[in-house]
Amino acid sequence: MFTVGFREFKSLFTSIRSILIIVVLFGVTAGTAKLVRQFEAPLHELGLGNDAYAMGLMLLLILAASLFVTGLSHNIVNKEIDTRTIRFLATKTSRRNIIIGKFIGSFLFWAICITVALLLIIPFSKSFSMLTLVQSIIFVSYFIGLTLFLSTIIPKPSLSMFLGIIISIALPVLGLWSSGTDNLFVKVIGYVTPYFYYLQEEDSYYYSYFVVLFPILFILLSLVIFRKRDL
Repeated sequence: MFTVGFREFKSLFTSIRSILIIVVLFGVTAGTAKLVRQFEAPLHELGLGNDAYAMGLMLLLILAASLFVTGLSHNIVNKEIDTRTIRFLATKTSRRNIIIGKFIGSFLFWAICITVALLLIIPFSKSFSMLTLVQSIIFVSYFIGLTLFLSTIIPKPSLSMFLGIIISIALPVLGLWSSGTDNLFVKVIGYVTPYFYYLQEEDSYYYSYFVVLFPILFILLSLVIFRKRDL
């Protein structure tokens, strides 16, 4: 499990993509902070916190985390199937370890990227928000689990990328829409996205911890499907 996780983490972290992600997180967070200060009061009412830099990071993740994760990990499982390397992995470890290891590797990559981005803005924000770090990682873990699930059920990397991009654009739209509409159908969809739980009043921040259940569900579904798949 941990060998698979380290292999996935290394493949993500040793690429130029990790540096670009950190630069984007840092740059956009710092830039967004200037904009956020102009709308701090209404964003504060939505439960996005008091610190402009923390709000900037959360705003970036709410709008773009799904696209970031999909772009990097849309083929996290099916690339192994497509290149036939999955057969080699399956002889070395169990299918359960492959799925969980893939999730762990991607999760560690994003946790480190977000942590580094928060550390880089300390000279500007003069503080380090542990709550923002935890909430950001939980939020991103939803999309890591979803991407893992999509890559498990979709055999072709090109197709998982196409559908992943569509879903990564649709989810923020539907999630944000559900927080301000009385449409029952949209409301129901909103409950299965992380946006409903994050766009609560500040004193209801504990809602965000319910999002942890979704990655767990995605992993379990991936395990069930992957065990039945012919390699």
